[in-house]
Amino acid sequence: MIPTQTIPAQVSAARRQGSSTSSLPLYAGLAVLAFCACWTLFGSFVVPAARLHDFLNLYAGASLARDGDFARMHAPEVQLEREREYAPQLPELVPFVRPSFYALFLAPLAWLPFGAAFWAWLGVQASMLVGAWAWAFRRWGTDALIVGSMYLPTALGIAHGQDCVLVLWIVLGSYALAQRGRHFLSGVLLGAGLIKFHLFLLWPIMLLIQRRWRMLAGACAAVTAEVLTSLALAGPSGITKYVALLRMSDLRRLNPSPELMINARSIALNFRVDNTAVTALLTAAAVILTVAACWRAPLWRAVAAASAGSLLVAPHVYGYDAGLLLAGLWFAIFESSEHPGSKGPRITATALFTPIPMLLNLAGSPLAAATALALFAFLASLAWTSRSISLETTQASSLETTQVTSQEAMA
Repeated sequence: MIPTQTIPAQVSAARRQGSSTSSLPLYAGLAVLAFCACWTLFGSFVVPAARLHDFLNLYAGASLARDGDFARMHAPEVQLEREREYAPQLPELVPFVRPSFYALFLAPLAWLPFGAAFWAWLGVQASMLVGAWAWAFRRWGTDALIVGSMYLPTALGIAHGQDCVLVLWIVLGSYALAQRGRHFLSGVLLGAGLIKFHLFLLWPIMLLIQRRWRMLAGACAAVTAEVLTSLALAGPSGITKYVALLRMSDLRRLNPSPELMINARSIALNFRVDNTAVTALLTAAAVILTVAACWRAPLWRAVAAASAGSLLVAPHVYGYDAGLLLAGLWFAIFESSEHPGSKGPRITATALFTPIPMLLNLAGSPLAAATALALFAFLASLAWTSRSISLETTQASSLETTQVTSQEAMA
């Protein structure tokens, strides 16, 4: 029988212990401060360029939304003209590829001058990350806080002016609501992932396999509302421009350095076997492993698998996009059961928590494939855990049936 949304996720002893934690040990506070200082120093080399790249396109979209220019918002020439108001020496377009409803959400950011808005944005993202750490600390205790502060992609995303922490909260919030039995609202929040839909490509498959119908209904309702809102704001012509922008292949600054991505294709690129067949095989492997990991799985494992699998199959995904995986890694370590089969996910999750895979991306080919390979290892360990538990359940069921048959024969 396949677990559905009516069956709560299994709660580990680690979570029960963590929930009673009320004070932060000195060593943990020092460790968190040390990691924060390290990532701040690392980010200081990234921030100047991020101001005129990742954040620039978000601010341009926000300013166009502030002015009510939704119909032309996704026209490349309009975006470039607006971006050059804030960066006159900008050589080429940094495209704003978010939907119109999200631009409306960002519009208040453009009430501030460009420079002030940038620092305010970094402050908001950093505050949200600290909030996520606090949530993990209250739920699982000190270890969750330390490994959360050690995780590089979220810090890297903030330094780049990205909104990866917002996406992380979509995953955390959806999981927390589902555990409380509020499945429709969980799906509604999950539908907010449309702001970066390419990071959620395998989530619909996960919901179908898990038979989480109310979550799926909530997500569909949210996506429908978001699409209709975008249509009302931009009109049919604006939606057409948005789709055309997404399909443009000559925007160099949309996909710079594809070998630094963390998807399946980056493995092919870094091992000098970049062709459609190899990429298709690697992508298919990611999908199959995700399906296997979600089959008869508790919610924590399904969320972790859908997160990792979606990163691998996404056509456009960089290191900071793995910020959403922080939730899945926490779950793999602290929400997993005491079953021996959970050892593999805990080991691979720990490896991904360290900055080593991400830093190897800077070492050039073939080491730049380290993060994608680590994601595959994590996904494979989740799938193997699902298989091990399924086999154990089948064997236990067979043994029980044999015992009942023997008793009936003796009677």
